[in-house]
Amino acid sequence: MNSPARILGVVLAGGRSSRFGSDKALAELEGRALLDHALDGLRPQCQALAVGGRAWPGVPRIADRPGPGLGPLGGVCGALRYAVDQGFDLVVTVGCDTPRLPADLVAGLAAVAPAIEAESPLIGCWPASLSGQLDAWLAATADRSLRGWAQRVGARAVQASHPIPNINRPGDLDALIHAES
Repeated sequence: MNSPARILGVVLAGGRSSRFGSDKALAELEGRALLDHALDGLRPQCQALAVGGRAWPGVPRIADRPGPGLGPLGGVCGALRYAVDQGFDLVVTVGCDTPRLPADLVAGLAAVAPAIEAESPLIGCWPASLSGQLDAWLAATADRSLRGWAQRVGARAVQASHPIPNINRPGDLDALIHAES
């Protein structure tokens, strides 16, 4: 009998937030940082949590690999290496700007991993065993497209059970607040 996969949830939060105009991980929704909302969405679905690209209280920090400035793929690469080192089977990645994650998100992605959420490829589930392949990809190509990497490894696009807000601009946050009030 196979034991259940050990899943690491990683919130990627090392971006520049250029479209938002300030650090969107710290932007508040209901009096709490967006990054905390993303962590809370993953917490009941994963065995452990970490934050990629920055320090955050109460969770391990994972550095981008092989270094900063590679965009989300550097965060995914760092998360995969961390997962291998810590004995996790799968890594689920989400952005710090996704505050309303479905309760069945991880199960849906993990069932067909590697997988990405159809509308937001930053939300993905990656076998930790892809760590070496992503290291090699980043060393061999200038392509930093998350969709390109997903295609390379045959990731399936999975539709989430409900739309997941993605907060890229202050207006996106305002729209979410108004829609929920």
